[in-house]
Amino acid sequence: MKKKLRTKLSKGALYASLILFAGMFQTSCLDEIVPGNYYTFTGETIADYLESRDSIFSDYIFCLKEAGRWGEMSSYGDYTCFAPTNSAFQTVFEQYGVSNIQELAAKIDDLRAAGLYPDLQNDLLDTIALTHLCSHTFYCSDLIDGALPYPNMLDRYLIYTTGELYDISEAGDTVGRDVAYFINKSSRIVQRDDTVQNGVVHIMTDIVAPSNNNLSDQIALDENLNIFSMILKETAMEVVLSDAYLDPTYPILSTDSTVLGDRNPIYAIGSEEEKVIFPEKRKILYTMFAVPDSIMVEEINAALGGQYTEEDIISNPQYAFNYAKLIYDESYPDDTYNANDFTDRKNPLNRFISYHILPVQLSYNSFHNGKGDNTEAETIRDYYTSWDSIDIEDFYETLMPHSIMRISTAKTTGEPDVYVNRKGTQKAGTLTHEGVKIFKPTESEVQQDALNGEYHYIEKPLLYSKDVRNNALNTRMRIMCQSLSPDFINSGARRVAPYSSTDGYSYSFLEGYCKNFELSQSTGMLVRSSNGVFTIFRGEEINFVDEYDVTVTLPPVPFTSTYEIRLFMNTLAAEDNMEESDRGVIQIYFGEVNSEMHPCGIPIDMTISVQDPRIGGFPDNELGDEDKIIANDKAMRNRGYMKAMASYSAQGSINLRRDREDCMRKILTTEYMEHDKTYKLRIRLVGGEKGVCPFGVMEIVPKSVYANPMIPEDRL
Repeated sequence: MKKKLRTKLSKGALYASLILFAGMFQTSCLDEIVPGNYYTFTGETIADYLESRDSIFSDYIFCLKEAGRWGEMSSYGDYTCFAPTNSAFQTVFEQYGVSNIQELAAKIDDLRAAGLYPDLQNDLLDTIALTHLCSHTFYCSDLIDGALPYPNMLDRYLIYTTGELYDISEAGDTVGRDVAYFINKSSRIVQRDDTVQNGVVHIMTDIVAPSNNNLSDQIALDENLNIFSMILKETAMEVVLSDAYLDPTYPILSTDSTVLGDRNPIYAIGSEEEKVIFPEKRKILYTMFAVPDSIMVEEINAALGGQYTEEDIISNPQYAFNYAKLIYDESYPDDTYNANDFTDRKNPLNRFISYHILPVQLSYNSFHNGKGDNTEAETIRDYYTSWDSIDIEDFYETLMPHSIMRISTAKTTGEPDVYVNRKGTQKAGTLTHEGVKIFKPTESEVQQDALNGEYHYIEKPLLYSKDVRNNALNTRMRIMCQSLSPDFINSGARRVAPYSSTDGYSYSFLEGYCKNFELSQSTGMLVRSSNGVFTIFRGEEINFVDEYDVTVTLPPVPFTSTYEIRLFMNTLAAEDNMEESDRGVIQIYFGEVNSEMHPCGIPIDMTISVQDPRIGGFPDNELGDEDKIIANDKAMRNRGYMKAMASYSAQGSINLRRDREDCMRKILTTEYMEHDKTYKLRIRLVGGEKGVCPFGVMEIVPKSVYANPMIPEDRL
């Protein structure tokens, strides 16, 4: 980005900012003592490791003991400790006017007694201790830039980035010296991946800033986002992003339900059993896509034909409103709204800012596969998708009522880029809409995560315009079912498991605490981690088990039309080790929210193979001739079925899943759907006392795509 990204400081943020940035200019003795490579220690725990280096880590040891975490560091487990050195604490001491950690503890007691202590969730020393600890093991050698796969012990996701350290030559040129590793952009890891019995230790020369800022506060601190911050205030969307990040109505669950253990609930799935845990908390999190001020000024001036400055636009919200009005009056010509009330949800300015916000927290490396490391997430992604054929993408509902967003990871030259509302691929020569690029976290210098979410810089505004709705989103919407509820993502249920693991665990959810999903009392729901074991698209799957009866709220459609709703199914009917499929027979119902639902056709037998006469499919490689393949596809569609996606591959083999007997797409129903209404789909087991319904990926396809006489729908 051309404009250097910087952060403005307020008195309320001074404490966090001093810790965050001052350490960047310190030179620790560890730079000379310890090189940035790997060491392996045997027989030591994290506590042993720190205690044997007491002269370096005594201040952090003090914090761990004050927080009551020292015993954990001596016990069995899998932990990551980002251990700050004593020199890293100097910034904190200077802030509070003390000379050592004991004086700081006494000062905190005095401040708290006087009611002057900062409003942090925990005591300062507790906060420092927990900020630097994670209950999972992370090695830098396995990580990619972005949020760590799991939060720290303060329930915050730390951001991992790499950079390069430079020396200045006599001529004033920069000379590359070494790769540097950072947490939250500026807290440097000086020594990494020191293995101990109960995890790994990374040595930090800087404190990772403990902060309880909400997302709107974090955006307000960013000097590049003054216009967006103003719009958030004027539309009252600032209040949404400032709200509590935990659902206060969520019940307190027993440890047996929230931590994997022998007494956890176990659901029977066929001949196997699967372990399940429930989220300990229900988190309310957001992702915002933010446009820097310099770009917003250019966009507004180009649209309005003005020469307004950043200060003009900030001081007069009418300019931003007039800009948004041009877009949304054309996109929604029949809607009425209060032009003087920016909080009106149909007001163009409100629509503009709301379309930039998702009700889920998505880090840059988790748009499609959940949080994962370089080995596991990328392996699953590459294992299941033929990138030469299609971009990896998903669809998310935004905070703008009745709107949807398409996010694509595009296979371009070099490292893949991520776009919003991109259509087509460069590789296939079908790119018709470039979309809006999301900048990588390494392309800015500011901290972009907050207590209740994070934000990403984008190259230009996101507009739910007439063109975007009718053209860029006039597509086969292939939606991962784990994207249908923000609770799956915000709870951590959508995640990546070890690639070869068969003994992982799934998440389940309490009825009423999983948005967009209504479950009967006889329904078990398993939200599985992404993995490479099962025959499921991109490794993601939800299982409905037992005597299931589930109603799912569908995402909005971009324009009014007739749509086909399809579900990818793996019946297991061709598995040699299965005497019979456990899938069962289901009945589908469809209807508008708050209206009676109607049954869709006859019950669907999910136990039969593609080659069953009721489906009549044959593998392409057996048919051979293209005309025969086309004829077979038409015959299957007449019976309400389609072969699996040709882009769904395994081990790089194109069409493998399309040719399998047990993989197919079922056309559940064809319905007329309006863009400003909400619809539901019900899946009910009607054959058998118990069964399993795999719910991994669905397709919502407009008639302009599935029945276009000029451009037939592709097989991808």
